[in-house]
Amino acid sequence: MAISFAACGSDDTPDPGPGPGPEPPVTTNERTVLVYMAADNNLHNFAEYDLNEMKEGSKALNDNQNLIVYVDNNNTKTVPCFVRVKDGQFIDSTTVSESSTANPAVLEEALRYARTKYPAKSYGLVLWGHSTGWLMRNDTIPYLRSRAYGLDSNNNTSIWMNIPSMARAIKNGMNGEKLAFIHGDCCNFGTVEVAYELRNVTDYVIGSPAEIPDEGADYSNLSCFFDTSSTFYEKIIDDYWDFYINEFKTKIYRYYLQDYGDLAGYSVPLMAVKTSELDNLAVATAKLLNTIPDKLNPTGTLDFSNVIFYAVGNGLKHNYDMYKTLKENTAEADFNEWKPAFEKAVPYYRLSPRWFVSKSTLTTFIKYMLSFDTISSDCHVLSMFFPGTQYNNIYPSWNSTIQKLQWNGPISWQQYGW
Repeated sequence: MAISFAACGSDDTPDPGPGPGPEPPVTTNERTVLVYMAADNNLHNFAEYDLNEMKEGSKALNDNQNLIVYVDNNNTKTVPCFVRVKDGQFIDSTTVSESSTANPAVLEEALRYARTKYPAKSYGLVLWGHSTGWLMRNDTIPYLRSRAYGLDSNNNTSIWMNIPSMARAIKNGMNGEKLAFIHGDCCNFGTVEVAYELRNVTDYVIGSPAEIPDEGADYSNLSCFFDTSSTFYEKIIDDYWDFYINEFKTKIYRYYLQDYGDLAGYSVPLMAVKTSELDNLAVATAKLLNTIPDKLNPTGTLDFSNVIFYAVGNGLKHNYDMYKTLKENTAEADFNEWKPAFEKAVPYYRLSPRWFVSKSTLTTFIKYMLSFDTISSDCHVLSMFFPGTQYNNIYPSWNSTIQKLQWNGPISWQQYGW
């Protein structure tokens, strides 16, 4: 899908549009970060809020740091556009023909635009919007039940982008160059299946396997996205974590579960995955699972009683904590052999045993979440899907769709009867 560009400001040079074109020139720019805002949905008011935060945060950026935003919201008077946010202002604005942010071709062109117009030594991508992680349907079709990223309400239909298509779009848009990070400022992004799917297009995947508040990240503090130290992902997580520690304490009438103030002292579960370690983790996980085949088949009895789950869909619990589930269900010696592979792949995480959830999932969550404090020991935030007969009645069954993900290559759920 081609995207046409038109300059908005008098000092803009219109982008020539799609096509491979020449390689970006050698540059002294440190990093370009693209915030991809899929706001053509019920988050549009938060998009305006976050854009204003970005103006404030951009005042601390230097000339070698490029913050580029592609935004598409559901205001019919506003067409999708690119802007650079610099020194508290929107500059170099370029409008784009109406299109769907859930279309992988649009993401591809957005990355190509950022990379060619604002070349840098490294690149980051922030995915702003709705997500349910690896759950998938056919690409860009009307919303039914299972979906991945985006929720674009273009032309009165709701469409989504699956993670495999996202990975291909990123690879093409970056011309094969890896991103330094992908930060999912969206729900349910912190799953091993998502990270594995994106392992060849980014060095790190950062996000939460749980719901995040509609407010999302604090974009008035942008320094974490431009930190080029070897542990930059810690700053992204810490800034996010600290922001919601404060929000849950001070905005008790906005963020709570049952009673005002009951989230004080809590935040959002967050983790970072080092993608270069994921193939080793996959091999180690496949080997560990092979020690418990009787627990993994359709009549098996995996024990989740002491494991935090991070998501609810169709009224069913999923996104169970990977580390704790495997520890609870395998022999100690086998688990300890697997453990180093996980620790290398997940170099940093911060667990909150409670977090803010929407009203639509609160009823299912609340009776369990109140006990999460007591079972949170050894939960390490990265989640993993384990097939179960309870998912058979979802259409299409998650037990089948999980097998479309690359993670299923080494894991091979079908060998256990799924």
